[in-house]
Amino acid sequence: MFALFYYESNADIYGWHIEAKGHYFSAAFFMIENFYANRATRLYRSIEDDVYGQWTIDYPPTRDEIRCPAPEEACHELERLQSRFVEEWLFFQDDPNIAAEVIAYREHGIPVQEVNIRWRRMNRMEKRNGLWSGMATGIDLNIVELLRKYWRLSEKVPAR
Repeated sequence: MFALFYYESNADIYGWHIEAKGHYFSAAFFMIENFYANRATRLYRSIEDDVYGQWTIDYPPTRDEIRCPAPEEACHELERLQSRFVEEWLFFQDDPNIAAEVIAYREHGIPVQEVNIRWRRMNRMEKRNGLWSGMATGIDLNIVELLRKYWRLSEKVPAR
């Protein structure tokens, strides 16, 4: 499962990304500096799923930990959007009150994973070759490609 949201601010991109594989998932905030500028692009990400915690630079690669490069107002907006995105789009296997989600998944022969798309949102997805996918109108696939190419996991996080 791979999901993200982002928003543009001048030449920069701010967002949040979650990816689950097997019994592990990774979630982090990110900033792509100078994405829409004719200057060097940098991909920053939070080391943990904490916009105010330590960050690192994934592109160009470094192991240094830094403070969040995003301005304070961007951090507040990221936190607000992440909360809303998770509430509206995702559920976790250990969330309380997910019985209806689990039933809907079972009725359609879809296994419940550690991180899942809420059933009411599945109508926005397209199933092709056994895979479900969906994208918001106007998404810049170059952003997704950059994240897929350069995103580094410092370590996998066991499911909660």
